[in-house]
Amino acid sequence: MAWANAPDVEPGDVISILGVDHVFYEEAMRTGGTPSWNNQNPGNIVRSEEAESYGAYPGKHNDIFAVFPSEEVGFEAVRRYLSGRGDKTILQVMQAYAPAGHGSNDPQAYAQRIADALGVGTDTTLAGLDGGQLTTFASAIQQVEGWRPGQTHGPEDLPDDMAQWLTDHPSRAEREAADQPFARQGTVAEGVKNIQQRLNDLGWDPPLVVDGNFGLHSDEAVRWFQANNGLAADGMVGNKTWLRLMELPG
Repeated sequence: MAWANAPDVEPGDVISILGVDHVFYEEAMRTGGTPSWNNQNPGNIVRSEEAESYGAYPGKHNDIFAVFPSEEVGFEAVRRYLSGRGDKTILQVMQAYAPAGHGSNDPQAYAQRIADALGVGTDTTLAGLDGGQLTTFASAIQQVEGWRPGQTHGPEDLPDDMAQWLTDHPSRAEREAADQPFARQGTVAEGVKNIQQRLNDLGWDPPLVVDGNFGLHSDEAVRWFQANNGLAADGMVGNKTWLRLMELPG
């Protein structure tokens, strides 16, 4: 892979600009779709050694999620995750897979939707499902997690703003220092340090620890900043909040 002006870009790298993720692969970059599509991770499997054992790129992630080298590998990872939990019921699996309290997860409703697709009850153990049912289970997870395609670009047809970004930030260290991820409470990323430092520069007191971990205090600081700058005070740092953070002198 030879990305112009950034020869050290690796498959599985994620570059975030104004809250929009751009995920790089061997010969293509994905952007503008749902995270599951961008990451070729139909089940939104969280980064872990287990995910890497299923074929996710080692050490690579997009927020908390693993990045896979192809859609086929990502889908098979969901099936392998399920097949390794034969002693669990559908409800128990979904309580662990999509725990309540993480975003808008509702594992009970999630499990019921899958059970309906399989024609069984949520108390059915996975050991009782055949190969076709496991595939249906994995497909149902993909539907619930969302699978909306975005745009695909190759090394020679990058959008002008991305080509310019790589020109302005040719090294890995420079890109990490300028990272602008979509972030909210629970996000852990290099770019969160940029949010924390900007909030400190703009007067948040007591100053945040600049550690890249978007916790409760970072959430409070972001809501303070948004409320004082005409933005929806939802604690989520997306395109508009990033723009405003960068515009203000500090």
